[in-house]
Parts: sequence; C-alpha cells; structure tokens
Amino acid sequence: MNWIETPEKVTDAEKDRYDAEEGPPDESWISSDRFIAQFDGAVDDYLSTLITEALKAGASDFFFTPREDMVDIAIRAMGLLRPWGQITREFGIRLITHLKVSANMDILRAFLPQDGRIRYRLANGESIDLRLATLPTMEGEDLTIRILDSRNMLGMEDIGFHRTNFNRLYNIVSQPGGLILVTGPTGMGKTTTLYATLKHLNDGTRKIHTLEDPIEYTLDGLHQSQINLSRGIDFPDLLRGILRQSPDVIMVGEIRDGITADIVVRAANSGQLVLATSHARSTVEACEAMLFLGVQPQFFASCLLGVVTQRLVRKLCPFCKLPLHSEDNGGEEQQMYVPVGCPECNHSGYKGRVAVGEVLKISPDIEKMIRDGSTMYQIHQKAVDEGMVDLRTDAQDKLEKGLTSVDEILRAVPGQFADYNLKKSL
Repeated sequence: MNWIETPEKVTDAEKDRYDAEEGPPDESWISSDRFIAQFDGAVDDYLSTLITEALKAGASDFFFTPREDMVDIAIRAMGLLRPWGQITREFGIRLITHLKVSANMDILRAFLPQDGRIRYRLANGESIDLRLATLPTMEGEDLTIRILDSRNMLGMEDIGFHRTNFNRLYNIVSQPGGLILVTGPTGMGKTTTLYATLKHLNDGTRKIHTLEDPIEYTLDGLHQSQINLSRGIDFPDLLRGILRQSPDVIMVGEIRDGITADIVVRAANSGQLVLATSHARSTVEACEAMLFLGVQPQFFASCLLGVVTQRLVRKLCPFCKLPLHSEDNGGEEQQMYVPVGCPECNHSGYKGRVAVGEVLKISPDIEKMIRDGSTMYQIHQKAVDEGMVDLRTDAQDKLEKGLTSVDEILRAVPGQFADYNLKKSL
C-alpha cells in the first residue's frame, strides 16, 4: 500500500519521517477519519481490508462517490455519516466494476440505477450480505453498499424498548390475526424491529411470507419475495399472489400506495397476521396516513392491533461516560451523563445504539375513536391515559438511566416529542 497523503494533524517533519520509512510503523497509526490510499494488490484484497475495518467500526453502509480525480469513501456508523478515505479514480472505477460484476449487475448500463446483492465470505470463513445500489451522477456512478450482517440480528428483547412497550409489543404480535404497523423515518431501525419480530414468530408453527424491496436478511423457514419493477412486478401483484399461498403471517416491507394499503387491510381482516412499515413520524400519524391512502376507517380500525414508532439514539460508552448532576424544574436533583471518549469507543463517547419508541395498542375505545375520525391529539392523549409510554417519556427514562445523552435525544427525537426543556437540565 503506497500512502500518498498522511492523516491530518500530522506535522511536516512526521510526514517526512513516515515517507522515508515507506509508511507508518503499525496499523494503529491509520486515521479512519481521513486517509488517501492507492492499493497495489488485487481489488479483492483491498475490499477485504475495507470491509474488515468497517465491521470493526460498526458501519452499516459504505458510500463511494466519484469526483474529478478521486473517489471519496464514507461510512455510516451508529446512524452518522463520516468520511473514511479516498482512492484514485482509476482504482475506484475498477473497484465499482468488480462489485457490480460480483452482484450480477449490468456494467454496460451505467446510465441507469441498479440494485444487486453479494454474499461475501470473510477471512474467518463466515459470510455477510452486501446490498448494492448504483446511481448515475455527473462524475460517474455513485455506489452505496448496505452491510447486512445476520450474525448481529437482534431479538425482540434486544431492541431496547421500555419494559411497558416491550410487553405491549409482545402481546400484539402473539395475536393470530390483524395488522401491526411499524413507523419512523428511514434509518431508524424499522427493518430491525420487523426482523426481530419475524425471528420470534418463526418457530415452525406458522407459514410466514415476506414481501420486500429489497430483501434485507435471509432467514431459514421464511418464504421471502422481492418486487421486480423492471419486469412489471410491484407490491400489489406479489401481495395478491402471496394471499393465494395460504400464509399465517405476512410481512410487507412498505405500504406505498392505496392499492397496497387496501390489500393489507383486507388480508388482516381475513385472519392473517400482517406486519408492515410506514414512514409516518408517530403512531397516531401512521393511522392518519393509512386513512389518507383511502382505506375505509371501519375496516382499518377493526383489524389494527397496534402501531410501533421508534428512533435510534447512540448509547453512551459505559467505560468513559461522565456523570453530571443537575436540578430539574421542581428542584429535585437529577443525574445525567455526558460523552467523553476513550479507546473502547474509538474516542467518540458512544458505543452502540438503543431504540426510543412507543407502542400504541388498540383498545376498544381507541378503535371507536379511529372509526369516528377523532384527531391525532385526542387519540394520542387517550393512549397515554391508557398507559402508553410515549417517545417523550421513553427518552426521559433513557436519560435518567444513563443510556444516552441530552444531545442525542435532541438530535434523533423530533422536537414535539422531546421538548421538555432538556437543555435546562444541564
């Protein structure tokens, strides 16, 4: 590996010494935040190094962005984007082409967005899935790689829900039929929650079908289907076909249109347990979104079992978090924690993520409110009165337990759900 630029914050004298020694003395010198490298060996060797380092950093995504002379590499780790390095444009094109060939993508159609998948074998013999997506840009093809490591697949108890929310979720997924919605913005763990639920349900007593775009993880015992728009196969088409397969459980990756919403509601009313995602910001907004897509309120309310919404926040590193005492508005002392940074967390102050969420369980009163067209505020208030731990309460609970920081809550949880004078707590 020829190093053609040393990391930032290194003096000129140190650069000269490293150049004279033909590189740094050990791998710990490498800054993952910024380096420029040109790999002399095979593309496979470079890719192996890249993936190994990304897994160590807890990355979920790779981004390759062509520039005029270089290709920028960035990763997303714990939900945050960070620069990872650069390679020469020539080598970057070779790397992207190699990956597209491995994923059975058409290298001659660089002018079209494409998707692909690779089963990648690690040096230790274990395998992970890489999901590829390309997009034509002015400087070339952008490539995004989602790292799907089934070795880290969570169970329902590992997501981090408040105990009340966990019990509610466990109760509604144990029902034989009905509709469960999982909502939240992109990248906030909806798919993780769905797969954790499917993992719980996949005990051999149920026939489970999934309809995904694309398939994230492959699970033994599941019947997994992926839409193919290039061949005219969309969500409604596959969903109708799945219903003819006599399933017990159906997972729909996303409700995108009124046709899919109508079929999902009909299936849930017919006795199947249906799990689906939405991009609504909260549980009650997910109900409003379904009605906006044109489903009949009475049919929707009668089949809806519950709605889950969540955000992911970074967990404070347990090895270096610093306690900070303060007083709340009532004069009582609170203990919160702030990030510091240490070798265990790569000096970020955070290690891993945890869900902040709420689970709306549909009671007879809430079902009637949905039928009657009650406002979102009225439904939310009724759910809280019935014992729902909402986003705001769950966020406060995780702060008091020292699991995360005020800054993380303010970053990840929308203001209307986190506006309880957190800044005054510091």
